[in-house]
Amino acid sequence: MNPTDRARQYLVLARLFAFPQPEVWEPLEREGAALTRSQDEREAEYLAAFELGGEETPVPLYEGLFRQQEGRGGILEDIMRFFAFFDVRLQEADHDYPDHLVTELEFMALLCQREADAEAAGKDANSYRRASRDFLQRHLLAWVPEFAQRLAGGETAYGEIAQTLAKFCREHADELGEMTEGVLP
Repeated sequence: MNPTDRARQYLVLARLFAFPQPEVWEPLEREGAALTRSQDEREAEYLAAFELGGEETPVPLYEGLFRQQEGRGGILEDIMRFFAFFDVRLQEADHDYPDHLVTELEFMALLCQREADAEAAGKDANSYRRASRDFLQRHLLAWVPEFAQRLAGGETAYGEIAQTLAKFCREHADELGEMTEGVLP
């Protein structure tokens, strides 16, 4: 898959894990889902899965809350170093933490797009590949597989989407490993 397509895929996955918006979910439900839900139902499913629980404990959308044993402060610090290196700043209006799944996926989309832009300009894209590989290993792959496993036990659309995300991240990391073997440290 080329970097531009990867960037788009990361953004689609980010939108699916953000608070449900009709413009994201309605086209998906129209395309092929036997399930069509109201906006209230989508929001209730989101809240039950990630914030309130329901019959099961909610699954946090924050890496630092998911990986509490590693300490959230160190995770946040590492993510902020990645962001600073690539001159990424969180929007003031956002007021969310950098370890939110949506923010991490948007950062991966940015790295993929910058890789594509470098390639198109005939420049070396290895720094973006290396950053993508490192961010996947140190962050997304450190928690998304277990995140997906926990969601798979529930009765929401998020279980399947999380499985897709985990597989997508693993495939991207494998592809980066093959592309950079012998080239990147």
